[in-house]
Amino acid sequence: MDKPLEHVDALKQFQTLENFGSSCDSELTFELSPQDLKNVVYGACFFASGGGGPISMAEQFLKEITGPVKYINPNQLAAGKMAVILADMGSPDAVAEGRGFTAPVNVYQTISSYMKSQGKDIEYIMPIELGAVNTLIPFYIAFKLGNSVPVINADPSGRAVPQLNETLLDVAGEAICPAAVASDTQTSNHKCAWSGGQYLSQMFFDLSATELEDQSRVVVSGPGYDQVGGLACYPIDGAQLNSDIPANQNKLIQGSVGLSWFVGQLILSQVSPSVLSECLAIIGTQNYQWMNGTITDIDNRTSGGFDVGKIVLSNGSDELWVYYKNESLLAWNPTTKQPLAMGPDGISLMQSSGSGDTGLPVSTAGIAKGDQYTVWGFAISEKMRNSSTVALFQQNIDEILAAFPEDKITISGYTPIEELN
Repeated sequence: MDKPLEHVDALKQFQTLENFGSSCDSELTFELSPQDLKNVVYGACFFASGGGGPISMAEQFLKEITGPVKYINPNQLAAGKMAVILADMGSPDAVAEGRGFTAPVNVYQTISSYMKSQGKDIEYIMPIELGAVNTLIPFYIAFKLGNSVPVINADPSGRAVPQLNETLLDVAGEAICPAAVASDTQTSNHKCAWSGGQYLSQMFFDLSATELEDQSRVVVSGPGYDQVGGLACYPIDGAQLNSDIPANQNKLIQGSVGLSWFVGQLILSQVSPSVLSECLAIIGTQNYQWMNGTITDIDNRTSGGFDVGKIVLSNGSDELWVYYKNESLLAWNPTTKQPLAMGPDGISLMQSSGSGDTGLPVSTAGIAKGDQYTVWGFAISEKMRNSSTVALFQQNIDEILAAFPEDKITISGYTPIEELN
């Protein structure tokens, strides 16, 4: 029988969650194999709370990574060396059709060229959030660039977030611009032609995170982009992120990629839910399992211009409702008329039977009516429980609930998941 401590002891071979992988040619960087990155994808999907892109899309990017990729711990980031955040704005359908593989590299080239014109080089890259796709994208770019730029073992969210202004970097007042978007390379074979051909790109200056999100989506929805784009933002000096500097501690969730690797390795090893739960608790992530139920309804609606939804899971006479705005933001017990979890705390669905692989996490883009899932909740980092972020998540929840007036649910403020359970 699996024992939780045996798995945690295996993790300790890397000393800390910030120190995993194989040593590389530089004493400051390490290498992750394609299998390591697969672990990261599945762990990041668990922590994404339904967002961050579906695993099916991440698997397509994983196929393109055939060798090791460098990563660096946040306590090794150096002054005078610039970091940038990179994310994907493509749809799962686009990637399934062979599109979207060049836009992420193109946007790196766009922001890199601009920074060079300012006398600065991009020497680190980092994910915007935890999620199957968006945590992998910087590694994909790094591999396509010949593994010359390491990926930082951190992110500014600790989960997937509905909006760019809900990251710790925004809370810390870091400038999100200069930023850029770029299209796929305009060729008939996007996957093979990333280094040549032409593509569209646009730089943005002096925008807030909210303004950048709005304007970049307009651009990617316009001519020449075909609903596919790469996003680059938050160019920032390594000295402003180095985790050994106390003033930087609340800007990032340090070691989050390593945490995703650990949890993904457990998931892919098919440990029992109880072992996974105990391992999470041992490493400091409070977590809960509420129901193993079948999805009997998925209700998608529009509220205030946003797509929102409600998932109904049933097990006999018991029901559990999950409300989402791409990311799952509220778990509700309709019998007791009480919340089980609310954002920024996380809500994850793990497949237990049906059309997908059992025991694996799924995003809201990957769920199916009639399939069975175990509903998990987990406590987010205390850093994300700041008043600014909590207020933004409350707005998101209010937007969702406004689309379901018949449910007569009002959430008057954030309550941590530990107090609700």
